[in-house]
Amino acid sequence: MTEAPAAPFEARYSIIKMLGWALLASPMAAGAVWILWRSAALGDPVGIGIGGIGTAFFGGAVLAFLRCAADRRVQLRIDGSGLYLRPHSARTIPLRSIKGVALATGMVRLRFYKAAKFPIESRLRRFIYRINGSAASDFFGDAWIWTAHYNCTWQQIMDAINAHTVPTEFQRQLAERMRAAQE
Repeated sequence: MTEAPAAPFEARYSIIKMLGWALLASPMAAGAVWILWRSAALGDPVGIGIGGIGTAFFGGAVLAFLRCAADRRVQLRIDGSGLYLRPHSARTIPLRSIKGVALATGMVRLRFYKAAKFPIESRLRRFIYRINGSAASDFFGDAWIWTAHYNCTWQQIMDAINAHTVPTEFQRQLAERMRAAQE
C-alpha cells in the first residue's frame, strides 16, 4: 500500500502579526520625528542627526512591516520538491540538503550540508547577515524563517518538513527491523 503524498504547505505574512510589529515600532518612529522636529526648531545639529537616524530607522521599519502586511504572495512553501523561502532565494532547496534545524523564539534556523549551494540572494537578508559579522552564522544559521512574521507556527513548519521528507531505502529497512524487533 502506498501512502498519498502530503499536501503542500504554504505560509504567507500574517496581517495581524505585521500590523502588530508596525504598531510596536510606531512610538519609536513618532519619538524620533519629535526629536527631529524639536532639534530643527532649536537649531541643534546633534539632535537633528539623532532624530533623522531614528526617523529613518524606525519609520523605515513601520513602512516595511506595512508593506509585508499587504504582500499576499506565498513566502514559504514546503512540498515534494523541497523548501521554497522567498526572502532567502528564488530557488527551491531540496529537503535532503537540510542538515539540521534549530528553534528560537519566533524563528526557525536551518543548516545545510553545503551552504554554498544555497546562498542568500535577497539584498536585505545579505545585509542583515553581514552586519552581524562572525556571529551571524550562529544566530541565523544558513537560512532562517521568521515564524513571528508568518501565519504559521514552528510546529507546522516542522510537521511539513517531516511529512515531505522521503526516507532513504536504508531508513525504511531500519524502520522495518525496529518494528520487527518490537513485535
